[in-house]
Amino acid sequence: MTDYSPELTYPKQDRRTISPEMLEKLRVTVIEFFSQGLFHQVGIRDIAKKAGVGPQTIYKYFGNKDSLIFACILPDLAHLEEEVRQKIDQTSGNALDQLDTFLTTVVSFYLAHPQLAEIVFLSITARQRTIDPQFSERYLVKLLEDILAQGQQQGCVRADASVMDLHDTLSGAFSQYITRKLTEPSSLKTMDIAAECQRLIRLTRPLITG
Repeated sequence: MTDYSPELTYPKQDRRTISPEMLEKLRVTVIEFFSQGLFHQVGIRDIAKKAGVGPQTIYKYFGNKDSLIFACILPDLAHLEEEVRQKIDQTSGNALDQLDTFLTTVVSFYLAHPQLAEIVFLSITARQRTIDPQFSERYLVKLLEDILAQGQQQGCVRADASVMDLHDTLSGAFSQYITRKLTEPSSLKTMDIAAECQRLIRLTRPLITG
């Protein structure tokens, strides 16, 4: 799925009986299963069998399936978070420029990593993504709200709507777009992701500027 090898984040427990290699194999297995929309059909024993670990090992380190899936995607989300942070730092102080950078980075990341996108947008509920403290996208939510608030102060973002309403409008539109593209996997293979992100920004800009 990714061309980097992030290090898993685990609960603070004794890890002497399981190797990093085995944990990575478990991670790959979970992503393979859950990116196919099998979250509710696959149990801990199915995951353990395919990964070649005992079910008790999974329970020991993660406790339940929800915690397991979060642990397995958190390294990827942390990578996205750091990429967004770096690119925003390299962008001018104009809020619209920062907004373009934010949206382009996030959307292109998920379009380039459809297995991860399947889990985030189709396996994990919106409620979990919003309130679960383990889910690192909460940082991205706050960052987007800060950019929109800054834009209102600069006068380039419409002031007749709250920051939260603007955030929800953008988030909903782009989430729906990514979800639709996941149902059209053949289009992802030939898509010019950079050009597509620019098209989406042009379409949504009037929603933000009024």
